[in-house]
Amino acid sequence: MQNKLRNLCTVVAFSASAMVFAQPAHPVLDVEVVPSPGFNGPVDIANAGDDRLFIVEQDGYIRILNTDGTSSLFLDIDSKVKSTGGEQGLLGLAFDPNYAENGYFYVNYIADNPLRTVISRFTVSSSNPDYADKNSEFIILEFNQPFENHNGGQITFGNDGFLYIATGDGGSGGDPQNNAQNISV
Repeated sequence: MQNKLRNLCTVVAFSASAMVFAQPAHPVLDVEVVPSPGFNGPVDIANAGDDRLFIVEQDGYIRILNTDGTSSLFLDIDSKVKSTGGEQGLLGLAFDPNYAENGYFYVNYIADNPLRTVISRFTVSSSNPDYADKNSEFIILEFNQPFENHNGGQITFGNDGFLYIATGDGGSGGDPQNNAQNISV
């Protein structure tokens, strides 16, 4: 049995090594430094499929980084987010794969009373593509958070069109509720 296991490990290791050599050449990337418009606690960056970059600030703001290096306010939900503490606030942004047609985008934020994660959909303003309608919030999912840290926050659309949400283990030191090891929570 040990020989079979050792041979299996050798095959797996060889296959992994062969895969490394079969990888295509790395793409050439250009880096452009832009003047800092003074973001406050940036935690995420997203693109809507055009030339704009959207910067998520933890205290509840999404700003557009303009091509001239300045920024403009896209969404202000500061009053909705719990932004005190290092791992709370507005944490993630994802644009709908059909954003150009429907104007939908999704956010992940931590709210208070009770402490919870909120996944919401918003809509861009019908009259100004550089401004979101903060009154268009449609809450998709909420779930309580047991502690104020390890809340995750990343959201993204996969190639399959589904929205994926990273939630973290719920927090505290050492994961006392064993959430990271429990597939039912």
